[in-house]
Amino acid sequence: MRSEKINQNAQYTFKYNTSMGRHGWLRLTPAYSVRLVEEILSELEYSPQCVLEPFSGTGTTELVCANNGVASFALEINPFLVWLGNTKLKPYSSETIEKFLNVANFITENVETYAPTELPPIYNIYRWWGEAQADFLARLKAAIKGVENDEVKQLLTVAFCRVVIELSNAAFNHVSTSFKETDDSFFSTDVGKDTFLSICNMVAYGASIQPLVSSKVIHHDARSIPKEYNGTYDTVITSPPYPNRISYIRELRPYMYWTDFLETSDQASELDWKTIGGTWGKATSLLSTWESNGSLPQYVYDIAKKIASADNKSAGLMANYVLKYFEDMRLHLSAIYDGLKSKGKVYYIIGNSNFYGVTVPAERIYVDLMKDIGFINADFRIVRKRNCNKQLYEFVVTAQKQ
Repeated sequence: MRSEKINQNAQYTFKYNTSMGRHGWLRLTPAYSVRLVEEILSELEYSPQCVLEPFSGTGTTELVCANNGVASFALEINPFLVWLGNTKLKPYSSETIEKFLNVANFITENVETYAPTELPPIYNIYRWWGEAQADFLARLKAAIKGVENDEVKQLLTVAFCRVVIELSNAAFNHVSTSFKETDDSFFSTDVGKDTFLSICNMVAYGASIQPLVSSKVIHHDARSIPKEYNGTYDTVITSPPYPNRISYIRELRPYMYWTDFLETSDQASELDWKTIGGTWGKATSLLSTWESNGSLPQYVYDIAKKIASADNKSAGLMANYVLKYFEDMRLHLSAIYDGLKSKGKVYYIIGNSNFYGVTVPAERIYVDLMKDIGFINADFRIVRKRNCNKQLYEFVVTAQKQ
């Protein structure tokens, strides 16, 4: 396939999900689209009995399955995303949704009367939010904390997370988060109230679309599969972190600090280190002492050597990063293979990467790892061209267990 014929295909990215009910509740740039999961499900030559999503993220795969009457479960190492995924999968009665909107209106009318909570310990917080926005959010958080109905509180918290970003100065259109200049002049409490109520109405609409079957997200590291779930799934549809050293936690940090899932930067770094493909802040320094176990194809080590020889002070660390990423993924793929039913199929949505002019062909490495582990019919196809670099693409890697 010639590269000029490959389009960016925005319908396969998070942008497609923004108007798709619960899928649009919170934005996460690395998220893949509802449409891609639906297409994968439709091309299966068998009716899946249970789908596993080992990197739940925002819960796309399991929610698509639940909405289509397909049994599924998911794994996720980030506790905030476990909470978000299970909140998105929950059935909500019309009475609960009505109560949610009534409470949202009451809170909005009285938000000035609530004593603000302490601001989250985010470094240079007023770069993220002006003083007026931060004060409004702290009062809104205090109001939501006082709600006794758990389901109503969950929906209010989803809306709160969304308004946290809507009122921020942050932009996530680059590897490094950028900020527009702080300007309180455009903001008033009425603006905050209108924004919150608008988001609550959007959340209520998504909550009214009920999943056809139940599903759940389990807090677990994807390098292994919980023993009780081995042999229970016949299909895997997932998108693991890409081997590009972009922290998936960076977009989640505002949510996680405001909802008390994070309290210190060390906790964020520790979680990033545990996440496959995550190395940011303090976690990066751990790569300097990490040692390879030699379990990868030789050409992957050759690629790492080329990266290490680049004229950049971080070249050696990035070479280690690439090796650690694929050694972690080998552990994961081995665990998936062991727990997958015979004849079951796996679908991995993955992107390649580039370090200092050296391409890391993730799609080829995944195929070779799968073959070495025992999968058959391992292959890949290009899904789209990624707009960040003309040499970077997104692929679906597929394989089957004998």
